[in-house]
Amino acid sequence: MKIYFPIHFDGGNRGCEAIAKGTALLLDKPKEELVGLCRDVRLDKRLKVDKFVSLWKRPLWILIFNKFYCKLMSFIMKDKTKFNQLRFRHHYDVFLNNMKTGDVLFSTGGDMMCYANNEVIYTNDKIHERGLKSVLWGCSIGKANLTPEKIATLKRFSLIYARESLTAIMLKQELKLNNVVTFPDPAFVLEPEEVDLPDCFTQGSVIGLNISNYVLGGFDFESQLGKDIVQFVETIISSTNKSILLIPHVMWRRQDDRIVSRKLFDIYKHTGRVYLLDSASLNYCQIRYVISKCSIFIGARTHAVISAYSTCVPCVALGYSIKSKGIAKDLSMPIETVVDSKNYQQGSFMKAYDFVDNHMDELKEKLKTIIPEYKESTYGIRKVLSKVFCNAD
Repeated sequence: MKIYFPIHFDGGNRGCEAIAKGTALLLDKPKEELVGLCRDVRLDKRLKVDKFVSLWKRPLWILIFNKFYCKLMSFIMKDKTKFNQLRFRHHYDVFLNNMKTGDVLFSTGGDMMCYANNEVIYTNDKIHERGLKSVLWGCSIGKANLTPEKIATLKRFSLIYARESLTAIMLKQELKLNNVVTFPDPAFVLEPEEVDLPDCFTQGSVIGLNISNYVLGGFDFESQLGKDIVQFVETIISSTNKSILLIPHVMWRRQDDRIVSRKLFDIYKHTGRVYLLDSASLNYCQIRYVISKCSIFIGARTHAVISAYSTCVPCVALGYSIKSKGIAKDLSMPIETVVDSKNYQQGSFMKAYDFVDNHMDELKEKLKTIIPEYKESTYGIRKVLSKVFCNAD
């Protein structure tokens, strides 16, 4: 039996790297039995994802053919849904066709089901037609995200592993699903990997700041949240002796955290108090080590926030889906530590920071109490999966 991960993508999103490595540790299987579809094998090898999962990349000739074929068909096909089905078929079928009787599909990606109908549905439905089993792995999804297509495919999964309780409650109450279990995100089981720290850590307290176009609404600071973040930086520089370390966590094209981080850095680098981490040179666990040394962390990317939680760093989560509230709730973090970036109210960012700053010791101690048992509970998924695997044939 092998386990296939069609939606691994690549470690350009360090969250994908984290899920792959954390999942491998939870499954405790040789990498030959774990197969991930990868868009950038060279990068994933540098990040050492290949030590955990066998990386599979489509042959170059297929990549080239599909690129031009799908480009041509995008002009011909006016029905977006049908075009997406065509695109997914050409992208995923050659990988899925490797699956044999007894193999299991793991659909990763965390909050992929929070967005429009996508490849999670296509890949699950495709292998369901062949009578193979599938697991929706470490997911988050809100009631507002549901569509008829998502509801139908959710019912086809052999198992749904929700990474926080709000998702699990919604799936059980709204859809009456009985195939749902709740465990922490797989990334919680990873440990920091020590690296040399940026110079800012020799100068006193450091605030880690991860921002993205997802929470800003674009690659600038024109939104109200963006303006409040700029004002926050001004306040820290003018009224404290703390430094700010900008920490990019996703480096994919069209959602590269380095773009907005660089813009903010360029404005304030002359102060000597704002720094920019070279995240591209670090893997997920190395970035986690850097985050673990911050006095406070503010994060837009969920797996960056998970690094703060898991190392007991008081944290502000800049949420844009149910996952932020759900994970914070399960860790008994006050709702004041989560900022809703999609329904943002002026001043909420600074209010959340002030709350964390004023309750640092309390929050840190609470995490120290909760995190060890919380992380250990993640391994409980093994017992659940044993039933899925035993019945895979």
